[in-house]
Amino acid sequence: MRGVERWTKWVGAASLAALVSACAGVPRDASLPIVDPNEQFNRGVLHLNQVVLDPPATVVKSVPGVIRDRFQDLDANLKEPRVLANNILQGRLQAAGITIARTIINTTFGIGGLFDVAATAGNLPQQTGDFGQTLFVWGVPAGSYVVSPYFGPSTQRDSVGGVVDSVGDPVGWVAGGIFFGWPWTIATGGLGAVAHLGQWKQAESSSVDFYSFLRSSYYQTRRAQLREAQGLPPEIESPATPGLVVGSPATVGPGGGSPAYTIPPPQ
Repeated sequence: MRGVERWTKWVGAASLAALVSACAGVPRDASLPIVDPNEQFNRGVLHLNQVVLDPPATVVKSVPGVIRDRFQDLDANLKEPRVLANNILQGRLQAAGITIARTIINTTFGIGGLFDVAATAGNLPQQTGDFGQTLFVWGVPAGSYVVSPYFGPSTQRDSVGGVVDSVGDPVGWVAGGIFFGWPWTIATGGLGAVAHLGQWKQAESSSVDFYSFLRSSYYQTRRAQLREAQGLPPEIESPATPGLVVGSPATVGPGGGSPAYTIPPPQ
């Protein structure tokens, strides 16, 4: 029995080492080429999202911009703990320090996060940080492009990361505990939707092919975030739309657990 036990431990250790080695050997492709083998299905999901989200998007678009900005700043402040956790997991200690400072400043002087004082007065912009980005740093490949109901554009890797971010959200655990975490996730997702549906509607109205626009925008935004995770400047030229330089993004979608509906770059 002891021999079998030692053999089992050895196999487990070897398997873990092989997995880590395999992940480490995967090239971290910050260029993130578009891979969309299920375009027809994805277009169907996007159409469903448009049908469901169009009425609230029309209403939100009519709300004064200053009010929408407050929702967006509050939504960003509530996401800071998960951003901080991923900054640490990625080894980005400077970004983690900025995130801590932003949380303290905005929660204290920004009336609980309704105003982004850290960015406007302290020159401390919000840092990127989500578990899909962390998986990239760890060497996990992106997989194909997917459009999820409500949450929108993503990749297979980022979809998994979005679930982990939602379930492991420290704010959700504090607010409701592990057994009531999902209602909190839905509530914060709704907050993100209110913050961004107006921009979603505006982008939809100005796009000839909304699907291609969202896909290109998502990849541009995501590439900038992945470069930032590597310590590189986010400004890059996108092959998806030649000649377009990606800078700091503006979110144009419902948000929630994933980087949904964005135009260059988010978070």
